[in-house]
Amino acid sequence: MTELITVGEKGQIVIPKKIRDGLKIEKGTKLLVSEDKEKITIKPIVKLDEKHLFMLLSETSLKKTWDNPYDERWDDVL
Repeated sequence: MTELITVGEKGQIVIPKKIRDGLKIEKGTKLLVSEDKEKITIKPIVKLDEKHLFMLLSETSLKKTWDNPYDERWDDVL
């Protein structure tokens, strides 16, 4: 589903009700927001403990390093 939304004065957005209902996002739901080039991804976090959340945040922040085409150290791993 795709919806057009507008960013408010303070940078806030409203997730459309159809999307919130479909993903079971309700008041208090934690969302992981990540940026990749010109794309913003928002994922609901459901029942993740602190360890898994830390791992997910680490992966998101290191993605730019991992996807660096000039870094030959990853050639053998990828």
